[in-house]
Amino acid sequence: MSAKIKKLETILKQLEADSEVDGCALVSDRGQMMVAALHKGVDDKAISAMAAALVSIGTRVGAALKSGKPKTITIEGESKTVIVRKLSNSSLIATAPKEAKIGLIDFEMEKAVASVEDIL
Repeated sequence: MSAKIKKLETILKQLEADSEVDGCALVSDRGQMMVAALHKGVDDKAISAMAAALVSIGTRVGAALKSGKPKTITIEGESKTVIVRKLSNSSLIATAPKEAKIGLIDFEMEKAVASVEDIL
C-alpha cells in the first residue's frame, strides 16, 4: 500500500473519530474508489460510480440554475444522512445517523477536504 493511500485512510478515520460520520470514502470524478472506510456489505464500485454521477448531475443543475458548482450535496434518508463534498478532482462522501449534527460534520469534512487536497 502506498504512503499516499495510508495518509488518505488516516484522514478518513480521523473524520469518523471527530464527528458522527459512520462511513466515508474518497471517490474520483471518474467514479473510481480511491480509498474507503465504508460498512461491510457496501458495494464500493456502485457507491463510487453513483457518487460521481451525483456530483455530475449536481454540477449540471447548478449550471442550469446559474448557482455555480455545488460545494456540498446532502441526501436526507429515512435512517441516514449522506453528504457528498466536492474536491478539485474527487469527492468525499460520508454517511451519518439521521439525527447527526450536520454543522459539526460539515466543519470536520471541510478540514478533511483541506487535508486531502494537500496530499492529492
